[in-house]
Amino acid sequence: MNIFYIGSSGALSLLPFKALLDAGHRITAVGIHRPIVFRQKVIALENESLALAASQHETPVVDLAASVDEVLQQCAGYRIDVILMACYSRRLPMEIATLAAKGCFNLHPSLLPAFRGPEPIFWQLKNGSETGVSWHCVTPVFDAGDIVAQQAVTLADGLSYNEINRCLATSGAEQMYRLLDQVERGCLVRSPQPAEQASYYRYPQPSDFIVDTAKPARQLFNFMRATEQFGQRYYCRTGGQNYWLTRATAFDAEAHTEEVEKLAGERLRIPCKQGVLIAAYTGRINQRPPQDLPDFL
Repeated sequence: MNIFYIGSSGALSLLPFKALLDAGHRITAVGIHRPIVFRQKVIALENESLALAASQHETPVVDLAASVDEVLQQCAGYRIDVILMACYSRRLPMEIATLAAKGCFNLHPSLLPAFRGPEPIFWQLKNGSETGVSWHCVTPVFDAGDIVAQQAVTLADGLSYNEINRCLATSGAEQMYRLLDQVERGCLVRSPQPAEQASYYRYPQPSDFIVDTAKPARQLFNFMRATEQFGQRYYCRTGGQNYWLTRATAFDAEAHTEEVEKLAGERLRIPCKQGVLIAAYTGRINQRPPQDLPDFL
């Protein structure tokens, strides 16, 4: 089958693309919004760039920032059977989606219909929810198409955001193989998403980096470790005091304490709903941030 692969940068786009190549699937073109032109570069700082990977494998690249008519013209000679999308944050015009004779499918890093929206990994960690991946049909409504493949993914404690992306991308690639096999054999099963179970989360704001000690210590630890690379401070109110936390260093799910304890190395031992969180901090805040926390930051 001829595959038109659409994505951006990062593991969620790149790993499934490489998995397709490794399995011998035919990728007739890659679609990217304003792709970087590498001109046969072998080594680049953009080492997770889909555009670079396409260039290295001499796969034609279509600029999806062009007008719909221009994109349709570029794709006219490709005889596209399937469109696969992964980590493409823009709405794909249906005129392009319907180019695929056998369907257009998107990889979303959550167990749909839960956690629709632009940064589902962040919100799954924030809420301590089960993580996973879903392949769904592309429709005019974001993340709302029928589910065609889905898999829960159990994550180890303390993973970085990049490591989580790679874990989910690996699972997504495995599900992609099954999806393509079913498409080729004409036995694809489509499961509509229950609208009453759907949830949507917006793009995260600074006010979302709040550490709520009413949550279990393990949940807070994993959230902080994953999102640490974004450089945001974490506001935490505990023991009647307000603190800026910078990094989670450990947790003990079985420990119990009633009071905050200061440790060596500018760390706090913080009581949580279940267990104790140990985190580095920059100091105590004299006043409590107001409701509009982003303005306070």
